[in-house]
Amino acid sequence: MSAFVHRLRVRYSECDPQGIVFNANYVTYVDVALTELWREAFGSYEQGVAEHGVDLVVGSVTIDFRSSARPDDLIDVGLSLVSIGTTSITSKIEIRREGELLVEGSIRHVCVDATSMAKAAVPDATRAVLTAVYGADA
Repeated sequence: MSAFVHRLRVRYSECDPQGIVFNANYVTYVDVALTELWREAFGSYEQGVAEHGVDLVVGSVTIDFRSSARPDDLIDVGLSLVSIGTTSITSKIEIRREGELLVEGSIRHVCVDATSMAKAAVPDATRAVLTAVYGADA
C-alpha cells in the first residue's frame, strides 16, 4: 500500500481505440496525485511553491505496465517516498484498480528556484513537511 493515494475515475476521452487508457495518461494521473499530495501538505501546490520558494520539474519517470484500466474504472494512484536527495525527490508509483496492480514505477522530481527555474536544494522545511505527509524519513 502506498503512503499517499488519490482516487480517480477514468474518463472515456483518456482511452485509445482499443478501449484502454492511453499509456501517456498514466503520467498525467501521477501528476494529479502529486498535486493532491502537495494540497494535503501545503494547502495547494501554488501555496507550497510560494512558501518554500521552489517548484518541481520531472527529471525522470519509469513506468511498467501490468494491466489496463478502462473507461469508468476507479483507480487508486499511489505515491511512496523513496528518497529526498540534495536537489531531488524520488517517489515509487503504484496505480491499482480494486487492489489489482495496473502500473508501477518511479518518478524523480528536481527542485528548481520558483523564479529563475535554476536547480535548487530541497529546503529543509519542504523536506520536513513531505516526510510527515509520506509518513517516512528520507
